[in-house]
Amino acid sequence: MRAALRYLTITVAAMLAVITPQDTGAADKKEDALPAGMVVGPYLQWPTQTSIIVRWETSRPASSVVEWGETSPPLKRTTGEGQVQYHEVALRDLKPETQYFYRVVSEDPSGEKVGSDIYTFRTAVRPDSPFAFVVISDSQENPKVVKKIAAMAYAHRPNFTLHCGDLVSDGRIKEHWTEHYFPNSAVLNRRVPLLPALGTHEKNAHFYYDYFSLPAPEYYYKFQYGNADFFVLDSQQDVGPNSKQHQWLKKELAASRATWKIVAHHDPPYSSDENDYGDMYKTNQSTWGDLDVRRLVPLYEKYGVDIVWAGHIHTYERTLPIRSGEVVEKGGIVYMITGGSGGGLENAAPSRSYFTAKLLRDYHYCYVVVNGKTLRMDAYDVQGRLFDWLELRK
Repeated sequence: MRAALRYLTITVAAMLAVITPQDTGAADKKEDALPAGMVVGPYLQWPTQTSIIVRWETSRPASSVVEWGETSPPLKRTTGEGQVQYHEVALRDLKPETQYFYRVVSEDPSGEKVGSDIYTFRTAVRPDSPFAFVVISDSQENPKVVKKIAAMAYAHRPNFTLHCGDLVSDGRIKEHWTEHYFPNSAVLNRRVPLLPALGTHEKNAHFYYDYFSLPAPEYYYKFQYGNADFFVLDSQQDVGPNSKQHQWLKKELAASRATWKIVAHHDPPYSSDENDYGDMYKTNQSTWGDLDVRRLVPLYEKYGVDIVWAGHIHTYERTLPIRSGEVVEKGGIVYMITGGSGGGLENAAPSRSYFTAKLLRDYHYCYVVVNGKTLRMDAYDVQGRLFDWLELRK
């Protein structure tokens, strides 16, 4: 029987933040300009206790070398195969919960070299160790906001970033990746591993698969971190009972023995948005969320999912615990929309939905700390003010 959860909520409208974008560290206060020949600076993928993947892109085919170690300057070298533009190097045989230094170097056939500055990463924690992560979504084309939120998120020094999709405005346009998303998220992504979900605006384009190192089939996957299992889905594709994703998720949830089970996808099963699920300024009819994605909810309830994170709606919304379509005091699932990291802001319906715990029309991000059987979520707006929090205890 699923352990009971105690839900504590509070709204703090005027609390001053103690973490600001200026707290990102001296190494990141310099300009973010890349050296000539480097299109996308280094960023991190797929953290485990003993490995991590380092990615970057050069303007022409070149070698792939990561220099790394426990001190700076790093002395070890790991080399990738061939001459490529999309570089991917896995560092293995690392120590758990350990900080490493790294830099990337590429050399083309003519002998011209390009290299990055030295950055850091930390390997994944052991199963019984506390950890923290940030949740953002819908970055799209808004450099000022994206860059500010990335800096604010990094100021918390999270272990990884969970992104619920719409990293860019149009995933088919390369410049949206190289000029919008990557340069403005660099302060976070070069030190903190990124775990993304496909959104509407990625258009399932090949660039998403070119840039990210995820387990096959890549558009859905599971990863473990600490005492939690994370299940990431592509809600743009079929998630009905007979779909590959539905059947995969059913199997993986049933097998999970993690203390915390967290799901992330782009489209929200529950939402109070004004017009995506029924025009609430012209009628009083709404589906209050994406009905296609809601076909996954029975799996969430049967196998004890704790939180479902989504984006798509450019606002913040946290539901009360929901089970069988009804609000409950305990034993339900919290659904959260964190679509406020850059896309044009949207409005909620003019009257309150039955399931809403907290709404905010502003840019924001979520910071989550997991300590054993306690999970604490803090939501910050773009000014650094704490405006909502949630604590779950098992």
